[in-house]
Amino acid sequence: MKTKFMKVAVPFAVLASMASPSLAHHSASAFDLSEPVVLPDAVVTEFIWINPHPLIKADYTDEEGNVQHWTMEMGSTVSSQLVGWTRTSLIPGDVVTLYVWPAKSGETVGRFNKVDFPDGTVLRDSQRGADDGGRSDAGLRQ
Repeated sequence: MKTKFMKVAVPFAVLASMASPSLAHHSASAFDLSEPVVLPDAVVTEFIWINPHPLIKADYTDEEGNVQHWTMEMGSTVSSQLVGWTRTSLIPGDVVTLYVWPAKSGETVGRFNKVDFPDGTVLRDSQRGADDGGRSDAGLRQ
């Protein structure tokens, strides 16, 4: 009985382990990468530092006075840390300029590109690399 189970279970486990990397990998095909949307004076409402991707939630008021609720996905937490991000890099209430690759669906969701802080600090998404002007403390907040 044990041998019969092993003959079925082992090949299934091998196939499942081979398939999981391809299932875990995803593309940016849902996003319009031609030009990021710029959200000046966006107000951070939530910064969720979770695996596999941190999320930035922000409100942006457009030219007509309509409030848009944006949600942006970042790269992995580990990759983000390597380019200067911490769990306190963004704080609810921060007023910043956000750049986001928008969803092709037209929803106010997208792939995060970069953030400009009022003091001139810039933090980029982990896939674009850091461009913080040489500041080693770019992701730290007191």
